[in-house]
Amino acid sequence: MATKITSRAVINAGSLGRLPIKEGAEIGFGNLKREAVMGDDGPLGYSESYEEAPSIKCTIIHAKDTDEEAIKAFVDETITIETNSGKAYTLKEAWTVDPITLSTKDGQLEVLFNGIEMITQ
Repeated sequence: MATKITSRAVINAGSLGRLPIKEGAEIGFGNLKREAVMGDDGPLGYSESYEEAPSIKCTIIHAKDTDEEAIKAFVDETITIETNSGKAYTLKEAWTVDPITLSTKDGQLEVLFNGIEMITQ
């Protein structure tokens, strides 16, 4: 049986609805970073710290009906990203991280969303 590899995704972002995105959205799980704790005789174990919040990074296609103000004001909402391989992820209590900019050459907005928790469905 062949294995279907993830190659496409669909993003539904709360009040923004389904986002018209380019290929290549990225999902950051906000994993713990683990570092070795060293002693005189070598490794004693590890410590854990959070380095990044869970995230979804995508490129939104810009058109006449794109609501830049709604994207800038996006806070405390749920985002779901579904892949063509059957996996889905939900970013809870999400917000827009960086100021958005429009590339008029390509007609696209780079957007990074962070959230409190990434849930795998």
